[in-house]
Amino acid sequence: MARKPGIADALISLMKRSKRHAWTLEDLHAGLARRGAVTDFSSVFRAAEKLASAGTVHKLLLEDGRARFELIGSHHDHLHCGRCDELIPVPCVIPAKAFAALEAHTGGAIVAHRVIFNGVCRDCRPPAGERKSAAHIPR
Repeated sequence: MARKPGIADALISLMKRSKRHAWTLEDLHAGLARRGAVTDFSSVFRAAEKLASAGTVHKLLLEDGRARFELIGSHHDHLHCGRCDELIPVPCVIPAKAFAALEAHTGGAIVAHRVIFNGVCRDCRPPAGERKSAAHIPR
């Protein structure tokens, strides 16, 4: 007998079928509800943590203290929009050659990195004539 699909499977399906890149636990819970999968928040939390531990999703911790979850894919960095709270993928900004130099300088071995830029996304960025410095971006 085939097992009944669980919350973790529903989360993966939700993430694969959406244009959204990264999900808070609240986003995941609401997304499941919109699809008719009624479950409690703690089950979503446990399933998301299980997927992160299994290496199915990345768990990104931002300065606001809220984790974002994204499907595993090719490596990239992120831009966190201070207006709409979206996490937008951007190409990796550290060239591969730089890792060897950093390792030589520190004596360590770099196995992974995550860069998160803070700013505004394309949709929230004001027109060129109205732009202010990043310090004036309302949160």
